[in-house]
Amino acid sequence: MSYVRGGPAASLNLDHALSCREFEHLRSNLEAGIFRQRLHAAENLYQRNLAGHYGCVNALEFNHGGEYLASGGDDKRVLLWHVDQTLANVGQDNPSVMYGEHASNIFCLGFDTDNKYLFSGGNDDLVIQHDLGTGKNLNYFSHDGPVYGLSVDRTSTNMFSVATEHGEILVYDLRVGKNEPLAIAKFRTPFNAVEFHPLNGNFLATANAKRGAQMWDLRHHTQALCQYNYITESPSCMSVRFNCNGSLLLTLHRRLPPILYNPSSSDPLCSFYHDEYFNSCTMKSCTFAGPQDELVVSGSDNFNMFIWRLDGIDLEEKNQWIDTTPVILTGHRSIVNQVRYNRQRCLLASSGVEKIIKFWSPFAQHGWEGALIEPSDTPYCTRMLHRNATDQVSQDFSSRNMDEDQVMLAFFDTLVQRELENWNSNSSSGNGNDNDQETTSGSDSSSGTSTERSESSTQSEEQSEVDTPNVSELSWQTHPNRIFYLVAKKRRALLQLAVKGTGGQHRNVEQLLARLLGEQRQAATQARISEWLEETHRLFGDDELPTTSAEAAARERSRRDIISQPASRSPRKPPELRMNLNFSVVGSLQASFEQLERKRKLMRLRFAAIKRRRNVRRPRRGRQETDSAMSYDTEWLDDDDDNEPEVNQENTVEENNSNSTSTPDDDTSNTSMEAQLSQAPSTSNSENNNKRRNGIHSEPTTSTVATQTNF
Repeated sequence: MSYVRGGPAASLNLDHALSCREFEHLRSNLEAGIFRQRLHAAENLYQRNLAGHYGCVNALEFNHGGEYLASGGDDKRVLLWHVDQTLANVGQDNPSVMYGEHASNIFCLGFDTDNKYLFSGGNDDLVIQHDLGTGKNLNYFSHDGPVYGLSVDRTSTNMFSVATEHGEILVYDLRVGKNEPLAIAKFRTPFNAVEFHPLNGNFLATANAKRGAQMWDLRHHTQALCQYNYITESPSCMSVRFNCNGSLLLTLHRRLPPILYNPSSSDPLCSFYHDEYFNSCTMKSCTFAGPQDELVVSGSDNFNMFIWRLDGIDLEEKNQWIDTTPVILTGHRSIVNQVRYNRQRCLLASSGVEKIIKFWSPFAQHGWEGALIEPSDTPYCTRMLHRNATDQVSQDFSSRNMDEDQVMLAFFDTLVQRELENWNSNSSSGNGNDNDQETTSGSDSSSGTSTERSESSTQSEEQSEVDTPNVSELSWQTHPNRIFYLVAKKRRALLQLAVKGTGGQHRNVEQLLARLLGEQRQAATQARISEWLEETHRLFGDDELPTTSAEAAARERSRRDIISQPASRSPRKPPELRMNLNFSVVGSLQASFEQLERKRKLMRLRFAAIKRRRNVRRPRRGRQETDSAMSYDTEWLDDDDDNEPEVNQENTVEENNSNSTSTPDDDTSNTSMEAQLSQAPSTSNSENNNKRRNGIHSEPTTSTVATQTNF
């Protein structure tokens, strides 16, 4: 009877539980759909800064559930940010500080699956276990060298692994104790990162400075289970990252963009590429993003973040080349090192050399900057770069200053530029040798493979040290600062490295490079033409704008030819023309707009007179140089003459009488400007006449250059 009385109540409780579960499932699907739609349409993201550290922020990690963000850096402190409170309180960043501080820089962080503990590792050879409830330290784990990487097993609350500079991968079980870790591997080169498989704690991926990316099985750890595509020219792997279900593995090598793998295969699925991406000077991370891990995110040495989409990638095909335009996020003022994604709140976090952390979201919020579907107006950092910084930076954070550290920014500005300037691709190959051997069994075959690959690539690598051609021609018109310019100069070598990172797939590097250079050259020409049109519109109004793209391109080529003429071959310019030349090139307005309009109309009349006189009689040899220099097409100057108002003839006559220096045989319509154009040193005239007799056309004089530039 009691069973009957309890039956309806139990049934109601079960229905309620199932309804809540179904509602939670529908809500999560709805949120995921909204997140996916916003991210799919994004060409930019909204951003906001978090201030709390006193130095560089080297480590970021969200907890399981996304409620908290942990950060650590050079100031030796671990900060805990409550995400929702931080999002709500714009301008009031109040993170919690863990009580126990490291003795040096912090490099890595990790939460346990129950959100009870937070682990931090750093340059003081320690891993500290913090209690999230109280903020106090629970345990210390000592090592033989700095701890560069840390990962907590998502399938167990008691297991975590560390990667050390001493070349060890150690796995700890808190139930056994901190003095008996399991040594998975011991190399003579540092491990930079380690990552547990999200669904199977028996597997973990590692990133080594010489051995690249590898997969290990804890049950059979005498040798690596899988050696992912070993890139002889760039063996140093700095980051490995699984997607949420462990079906994809993302790796990041020095000087290479991210590479995507199927964890069960050593051949890459695809390599991502963009000609502005570069990472070499600092340890960086990469991560998946999006509700279904459909995005790949990484920071760059040019202060930007790059987001590639996985759209169009065939998971059954190997060695694919993905060079579709990524989403480029701008806002950082120095190198971006760490990126992490909060799945529950569709939130990206990034940090690096600066003292701040950035949040990125596809949703507009109060106090945030940016846009969603409009790319940034300035896709680069606008501050002035430093060239010669000191080799020493202060690590004293007693002042607790959260303002931007110009000395630190200058140090890394110089570091990136020196790295690019001094990089010789021949010396960058990571030759495996006898001094870098694995102490576990099976190391001989791995080392032998490394040596064979480095020897076979020597000849092909000799070609990659040559700088990209024609970059100097496009340098400052196309590239916003010196880092962009130096990356462009090394584009050929970087492109060759990226192609080799696809697993040896045969691709025509020269064709890829030619296409990139063609796009770059086209963009440079369009940018210069746009600037020229804007300046023309600002000075002369709509009536002077070119009517066709061909006309605009012709004027642009003429302007480039004028600017590229050597100054040493030009005679000394009269003061009036030097003033006009500086006025045109520099763009400074010394006269009022009315005076400029009057000069323009007078010059049109003079050109029309010259053209009419040239049609009537043959010019004398003394004026041949000027007429040949003025023989470019002036029809566009005459098109609007009918619409121009009449000019005061008295002013014109007065100017002619006061300034004219022409010979008596000259036409009465020859103005002072014509006289100046006709004057030249006798030696120049004789030399030019000799050149004409030999069939060689002389270059325009500086006076002609000044006149052309004025228009």
